[in-house]
Formats: sequence, structure tokens, C-alpha cells
Amino acid sequence: MTNALRKIILTIPSTFKAYVYGWRNIKTGFIRYGRMYIGYAGRDEIYDGYKFSSDDADLIADYGRGYLRRSILFYANSIAEAITMERKLLKYADARHNVEFYNKSNGGGANLLDYKTITDEEAAVGIDWINGIDPIYKVDTYNFVDNELVSSILKNVKDGKYEVKQIDVKEISTYKQNQVRLVMIDHNHQKGIVDKMIENPSDARNYVQPIIVSVDKDANCCIIEGNHTYSAAQEANWKEAPVIFLNTSEFHDNQSNIDQFGVFANHTPILKKPNSSHDCQRAIINLYNNNLAKNDDADFSVLQGEKFKNTCLKIWGIPGVWSNKTIVSSLKQAINRLRTDKAIADLNFQLYSKKELNGLVESIEKSNPNLPIITITSGAVYNAGVGGIMNKMGSMKCWKGLLVVHHNDIHEYETWKESETKLKNALQLLKNKCKIKYVLLNSFKKQTKITI
Repeated sequence: MTNALRKIILTIPSTFKAYVYGWRNIKTGFIRYGRMYIGYAGRDEIYDGYKFSSDDADLIADYGRGYLRRSILFYANSIAEAITMERKLLKYADARHNVEFYNKSNGGGANLLDYKTITDEEAAVGIDWINGIDPIYKVDTYNFVDNELVSSILKNVKDGKYEVKQIDVKEISTYKQNQVRLVMIDHNHQKGIVDKMIENPSDARNYVQPIIVSVDKDANCCIIEGNHTYSAAQEANWKEAPVIFLNTSEFHDNQSNIDQFGVFANHTPILKKPNSSHDCQRAIINLYNNNLAKNDDADFSVLQGEKFKNTCLKIWGIPGVWSNKTIVSSLKQAINRLRTDKAIADLNFQLYSKKELNGLVESIEKSNPNLPIITITSGAVYNAGVGGIMNKMGSMKCWKGLLVVHHNDIHEYETWKESETKLKNALQLLKNKCKIKYVLLNSFKKQTKITI
């Protein structure tokens, strides 16, 4: 790697014995790049929850609020090499006399080598960091998610390596909410949590998991796990709720890693709603939008390729979050949903809400009070639709019925002729016993009236 690239990209080696790290406080705005702390760790694991050895009260407090961003500045082959690089960087900044640093010394100690032999080029990543340039982690194409990193963060959360703070629910209400589920809030599930919170608040606090909040480089807070818990706490009128703050630098500032954390956390629920196949669809859409959407063709060719499918299987299939069958099925649904969203934006394609459908049915029933009517999507009209209207006709003892048909997505619109042929064949077989009509709602201009 050239020296120029070293100032931009940090590659994690396959083996190392120790490392040098830096913490930057994003809340100390009166200082150029945020107040800093440099240290070393004599270990070969960077995701094990180790923070720093400093006992500085301000440093510890701000870490607990997620205000510190960590960067790895150097990977060493020995502890002595790490100590020496730490010394090089602290001397470069003269940290002990520098108000921008928490460090009270310029490092050193046992096993220190001659730091003067380390050139500025060799210390380029750390020197750039001191001057406000954070290193970028190099990843391979399609390596969208680091499951090892995400799993380690989740384990550290469960092992109690992060401080749990009791935060005013009013403050939590100002945070953004990250959505990894197809439906963010399941109100039935939320009600179950609310009931426990109201009936026995002390007992509920033993089971309710902390809300996990990410803090980005601009100090913006976002709930990345625990939307149900927050909503329930608000409804139960709790004054405070447990929160763990994680800086986005722990996720390498990768939104897909943050999304995966939410997926993994829901996979082993405690008073949580477990992942569903619908959530798998949402996860696929998020992955695509975060990493590929801007560079994909209008026909979503990348999304439909084998490489993306295999990436999804690796990210969620190997950890066992969803079965391979669920992932492949959800991938098809995700493609269809994205194509539908594009048709809505570009072609004014119309979808009908439940309220709109009920309104249309009510308008028909006013002039046809004894007519059995059901609404049905065009993709299900020739099986569930025919069966559904016959059941309703039977219950109303009427030999006439009406199907109000609508397209639920762009794929149903494109395949309507095939569906309509099957529907007509079914109605032809029934014509001597009953009379069933159907009306197809307009997909490009909302229908306000149906004439029978």
C-alpha cells in the first residue's frame, strides 16, 4: 500500500499482537477536531469491548453517552511495537501539554523501543487522525455487513460491557428511529409490554432490555434497537427508560452493520417481537438501498443478480436468522416492492388503502344493499377471490356477487391478463349456478365511483 493510500484507508491485518487506538470526543466543539485520547491495547482482538485505561471522569462520562469515536491507528506485531507507536504519536502532539488531549503524559514505560526510529510516513494514519482525518476501513465489494463485528458488539451489550443509563423518556422522544422491520411497531406486541410495565414496573425493569441508541459523528441520536420498548415506556408513562449509547464508529459508520445489529438483537427476543419473513424483506431492501441503489440500473439488475442473492444468503442464512428458502422468497418480494415504489414515483401507479376500498364498497352497498361484495387483489382473484365471494354469497343466501379487484403491486398489474383469463374460466364453470361479476379498479387514476 502506498503512503498516499495509508492516509485514507486502514486495512485490518490477518494477525497482530497489539494495537494503538484513538478516541475523539465529538461534543468538545471548542477544540478543532474534538478532544482526543491515544492509548494501546496488548491484545489481538479489537471487538472485545475494551475501551481505555484512563480514569478521567469526563472521558468516562462522555463515553457512556456515545460521544467518543474510536479509530484504530496502528496494528503491531508486539506489545513493545504498540507502546513505541503510542509514544511516537503522543510526542508528535505533545499530548501532556496539549489541551486537545485527555492524556496526562506522552506515553512510554517498560518495553519502549526507540520511537525516533519510526518515521512520520510509518505513523501516517495516526498523524492524520491527530490532524482531524479519520481512517477509512477498507472492505471488499459486496462485503456489506461485518457479521463478526456486529455479533461482538451484541455480545458485549449482553455481557454488560456498556453502561446502562436511565434517560428521560421525553429526551428519548427526540431521537430518530431506525427501521429494520417491515412494520416498525406491532401494536399488539407493544400492548403486552405496556401491560407488564403498568402492572408491575419493578418486575418489568428486570426483563425489559435497554434501548440501544447510536450516536453519529454529528451527535445525532437514533434508536437502533428497542423501538417497541421506547413506545411502550412512553405509553406506560414511565419517566425514565434504560438506554445504552453506542457511537456509530463502533459499527465502522456502516448503516448496514447498524441494521444488522437490529436484526441480530431481534433474533433472540426477550419481551421482544422476533424476526419475521416480512422483516427479511425489509432487511433486503435496506441492504440494497444502503449500498447499491445509487449505482444500479432502472431495472434493478444488480438486485436480481446471483451475486446479491448469495450475499444475502451469507449475511442472514449462515447465522441462521432466516432460512435460505425465506431469504430467496423475500428477495423476490423485495424486488417487486422496489419496482412498485418506482412505478408509484415515476408512473403515478395507484395503490388502494383499506379505508379507500371500504369506502368504495359502502358506496355500492347504498344502492345494492343485498349484494354480497368482497375486495381482492388481482393476484389472488381466481382462487381466494372466487372462494371468498361464494362463501359470502352462501352466508347471505344470494346467487349474485361482486368482486372489487385491485392491483397490489406492479407485478400484479403486469400479469393481469393471465390472472383475468383464469378468473373468467372459473366464472364460466359457475355461470349456470350463480352470477358473479367483477370490476377492476383503475391503477393510474383513483376511482371514485363504481357503477353496477
